[in-house]
Amino acid sequence: MQLIFLFFLIQWIKCWNVITSKKIIESIKNDSLILEEDYLIVANGSYSIKYEGVKGYRRLHIMFDAKSNFSQVEILIKVNGIKRNFLVVEKDFTEYHIEFEHQAPNIIIQFILSDQIQFSIRNFNLFIDECPQNCKYCLSGFCELQILDQCEKLRFKDLCVDECPKGYIAEFRECIKTSLNQLGLNQKSVKNDFGLTKKFGENQELLIDFQQNFEGYLEILFNCYGKQEEHYNSILKISKENDQPETIHPFLPMYYNTQSYKYCKPRFELDCIQVKGYFKMEFQEQNNITIYSYSKSVENPGYWIIEEIKLYDKEIKSYDCPIYECVQCSFNKVCSKCNQNLYLYENQCIKQCPYYTIQKDTQCITIDEEQQYVSFLVKLVSPFQKFQEIFGQKTFDMKELISFRYENRTTFIGGGLKDSWRRTTFTKQLNLGKHYQIRLMFNISIENSTSDSDCFTYTIDGKTFLVHKNVSYVDRTLYHNKNILNMNLGCKISSNGRCVISNYYFMTMKCSPLCLQCVGSLAQDCRAFQKDIERFDYSKLKCIDGYYLDENGCQKCSFGCLTCESYNQCLKCKDDKDGQFYCSPYN
Repeated sequence: MQLIFLFFLIQWIKCWNVITSKKIIESIKNDSLILEEDYLIVANGSYSIKYEGVKGYRRLHIMFDAKSNFSQVEILIKVNGIKRNFLVVEKDFTEYHIEFEHQAPNIIIQFILSDQIQFSIRNFNLFIDECPQNCKYCLSGFCELQILDQCEKLRFKDLCVDECPKGYIAEFRECIKTSLNQLGLNQKSVKNDFGLTKKFGENQELLIDFQQNFEGYLEILFNCYGKQEEHYNSILKISKENDQPETIHPFLPMYYNTQSYKYCKPRFELDCIQVKGYFKMEFQEQNNITIYSYSKSVENPGYWIIEEIKLYDKEIKSYDCPIYECVQCSFNKVCSKCNQNLYLYENQCIKQCPYYTIQKDTQCITIDEEQQYVSFLVKLVSPFQKFQEIFGQKTFDMKELISFRYENRTTFIGGGLKDSWRRTTFTKQLNLGKHYQIRLMFNISIENSTSDSDCFTYTIDGKTFLVHKNVSYVDRTLYHNKNILNMNLGCKISSNGRCVISNYYFMTMKCSPLCLQCVGSLAQDCRAFQKDIERFDYSKLKCIDGYYLDENGCQKCSFGCLTCESYNQCLKCKDDKDGQFYCSPYN
């Protein structure tokens, strides 16, 4: 039985990534192999395509276009010596998809055919279904072998430790090598009473004298006593004037701001937990640092004691960064700064920001990150998308279809395949919802054009725009507030030319939540809100204090917050203990 995998719609999953490393293409017992810029492969006889060193994946997805010099021939495909498929290949280019489970680091794909057959491939791409992060083996769909163990403390190289060794500090549960300069601490002040036992609910003030102002680091060690299961809401807050307060949850093994968490000698028939915090602060002469404590456990509040304080005036961290041209890297191999004249984009350092990104300082920011209240109705993001969902329906049938191709991590529609897109219009109707603006963006290439009148056309609600061959990039923004939009797309070329589209996006700029009519994205730009929104003040066009507006109505702000823009963006804290200990204003 002849088998052929021919999928015209494959759901795109985020874990699918194309392999961009160099392909190794070799003949098998013949020399009749022609390569055209690694895009077109023409062979009389068998050949192989090899990838080396592919790690951490569980499935392969092979995608290509193929044709032969006969009306119908059979091509056997082997992967690492295993028969995977028979393809029935015809004279015209047809798109093929083959998907199967596979995990070998070296992948050898063989096309077995006789010397009399001329077999041509275009747009060969190999995708892998990646394992989860820090996982080496995941054939079942779950991680069978993790690189790092489930350490609930701190990781130092291949060890799980209670505390980082000397010369290292803890950062997101990892021990990072650092250079610190410790300063002498004035402990003569009567307010610096180390070893004084305090109940949870009591405060302690520290006075530290300096000869000059500087930016440094405070390391403070606490012994905390209480019944661990009853004190999960106990908090220590380190506060200094004009600095953001820093918190420690001493009875929970949470390593945010925590350098160590370990058991110590019990006291007062209570468990003892020792925690060490490390905080960046700006120090001035005659500094007052206040340690606040708080617990919801009223019956048995527990105790805390300051055991040790250290101050440092510099910190130089050292990370092993494998990213090419990156000069500043985080503990988890994420680049934050590239070499001079390079830009950071998707954790790589590149010479120029790609289309559809915004250059911001030395970074390339995607549209999704830069703009709020944007709804993408159409995105050309993968070669597995359904053609109709991108362009809509054709006004009449063509003898040859328009298809996708995928090159250099970019999906193209039209050009170079079985394409014959001329004198043809696509129609699409979109339901946009409540909005005030639309934006259409795409790259366009008009190939093999012989006339200045050749162009790509697009029509929005009856208004037509022409794009001629001297234009390669379109970014059109229009004010528009109708719910329904009609769009036509066409390629008007008189010769054998063709239109090629890539990076195609269509988006709307939305009104604020539950707004019926607006002139902008903010709540103050709304001209009419929906009726009967609970806890909404229609005279002020906003929710009452303690609530914020989203698409489901007025929602409660985070714990201790009086007014907010969203759950995580508090504008003003409550003037009580809940606000003091749990609320942090958004900056």
